[in-house]
Amino acid sequence: MNFKTAGLLLAAGLSSRMGKLKALLPWEGRPLIQYQIEQMKQAGIDEIIVVLGYKAEYLQKIISTFEIKAVINKNYEYGKSSSIRKGISSLHKEVDGIFISAVDQPVPSAILQKMKAHLEENEAAVVIPTYEMKRGHPILLHASTKNDLLLVNEETLGLRSVIRKYQQQIAYLEVNDPSILLNFNKQEDYDKSDREASNENFRD
Repeated sequence: MNFKTAGLLLAAGLSSRMGKLKALLPWEGRPLIQYQIEQMKQAGIDEIIVVLGYKAEYLQKIISTFEIKAVINKNYEYGKSSSIRKGISSLHKEVDGIFISAVDQPVPSAILQKMKAHLEENEAAVVIPTYEMKRGHPILLHASTKNDLLLVNEETLGLRSVIRKYQQQIAYLEVNDPSILLNFNKQEDYDKSDREASNENFRD
């Protein structure tokens, strides 16, 4: 049976610490949100849902050429958990695994493919990539956790509560790619990573 996956790309936030819309930051020659969608498609993810909120209409125009589903989280100001719930409740296809990716954490398709294979090969509830023993992203969850994902909220630490619940069923995947540690919270984070990417430090 073909192992199927869905991908949630969370792009609803205000980007307040960055000071500009993270989804539009240039990354490898195109906006970050476009890069992320392309990598998900190249990885063979069967259903891609982009969760939008702040500046939703503007971002919708940018990604309108992609055959993906965009949903609007009107409660985006209440945190990432609300976007996860919105995305999970919008899934239509029957899948075996669910990627949860943040728009400001770009990862190449090869990593996504390895994670997919790792979940299929292991009896795990969660796959987390690591680089030099450091946890990275995105996170891939088995579809059996779907009901837990529908209940995440900021008061109980959101996605962390699900990972904690299944901590005995986590399959770690060590990869030779530090891009899984990228996290563009502030302008200096992005500037540093952009320089390093230009020097091809993130190539296998």
